[in-house]
Amino acid sequence: MKNKLFYLWGAVVGILNGLLGAGGGMVAVPALRTRMSAKEAHATSVSVILPICAVSALFYIQRGSVTIPDALPYLIWGIIGSVIGTFILKKLSGKVLRKIFALFMIWAGIRLIMR
Repeated sequence: MKNKLFYLWGAVVGILNGLLGAGGGMVAVPALRTRMSAKEAHATSVSVILPICAVSALFYIQRGSVTIPDALPYLIWGIIGSVIGTFILKKLSGKVLRKIFALFMIWAGIRLIMR
């Protein structure tokens, strides 16, 4: 039964990612935390979200909703930021990581409500 629940979580992550643009990580991390540490959950979430983002991006590009030149500056700086983030993750305790994630989720929620 537990494995079926993870299939459902995976589908929810994919749907949210397609709708919100990588918003699936906000669901993936708490779901993964039931099985692993905070650091492992965040790292695994990125590994799960990357291919999902690639598929979503292909569909958006195919439909003409986004162009590569428009996305390129964000992609370059996003890659640089992700490299920095992986080094920071190694140095953070699980407790600090959970607090940062919680603050980010609150900030994202407030931004969504205010728009």
